[in-house]
Amino acid sequence: MPHNPALRLSSLIMICDAVRAGVGDARLPVSLVSHDLHAGRLVHWGDVEGPPIALWALYPSRKLLSARVSAFRDFLKEAFPAGTPEELAAFID
Repeated sequence: MPHNPALRLSSLIMICDAVRAGVGDARLPVSLVSHDLHAGRLVHWGDVEGPPIALWALYPSRKLLSARVSAFRDFLKEAFPAGTPEELAAFID
């Protein structure tokens, strides 16, 4: 579907804030707007296919893994076991 951008911003958060303020519409991740959709502040017009999104935690070596990095890695695995947008949305709230 062709579109004519009225505003270009470098951050999804800024785009989301602009949409909430009534500037226009946007394609935004469900994880970012699910609370607005449920509250009726935004309207879902349909889904757009896109590439999968991956979250990576890079560290130099398991042998040199600090306790902080290990704890953060374990937290990510516990907080996002399936890696779904709904899990991220629940965490953002």
